[in-house]
Amino acid sequence: MKADDTPKRTDPPKSLLGRVCLVLVMLFIGVLFSVFGVAATVHLAGEVKYSTRASGTPGLLKIDACTTSGTGKQRHTDCVGAFRSDDHRVVDRFASIGGPHRKGAVLPVQRDAHGHCYTVGVTPTAWRLSVICFCVLGLFSGLAAFCGAFCTVMPRTGRRIGAVMRSSGIARAVGGLCKALGVGIAVFGVVALFGLIGGLVVR
Repeated sequence: MKADDTPKRTDPPKSLLGRVCLVLVMLFIGVLFSVFGVAATVHLAGEVKYSTRASGTPGLLKIDACTTSGTGKQRHTDCVGAFRSDDHRVVDRFASIGGPHRKGAVLPVQRDAHGHCYTVGVTPTAWRLSVICFCVLGLFSGLAAFCGAFCTVMPRTGRRIGAVMRSSGIARAVGGLCKALGVGIAVFGVVALFGLIGGLVVR
């Protein structure tokens, strides 16, 4: 007997229902990660300009009280206190800041036009930059999920686009950027962690 020379498919094509479910999951992940990545990055980038004193009014905030609301992942603490600018021109007895903070603590902060204050210094800046890198990485993951959904619906076109990206170096550049974001998460995270530990030791 002659051996059967007909090539065999090791991966049978998925059913239509399976493909539809896979595409829907990828689209959901893509929307979730993309929206979260963009929103969180924009929000934290706005906070970085205050923590680096690039914007806002510098001064001291004395914490008067803190309240905690929500449950589980929605649980958060907000504090209010008296703010006085370094030049003594601005006094706000009902300034707010994200917590938790110890009652009576005096914090160097930067106040925005709405009366909300932000902690300043290396530690809060490094922490925000670390989270920004993480959020941008999440955005790329969302875009990758969109690409996966597209390739599932139109596999031939997806393979052609992938080949073009590899030949033009785009895929390598994106991969390098993702690695740089990972390094940024680690470096800024370590700086923030050591700053937090140092602050606790000083206290």
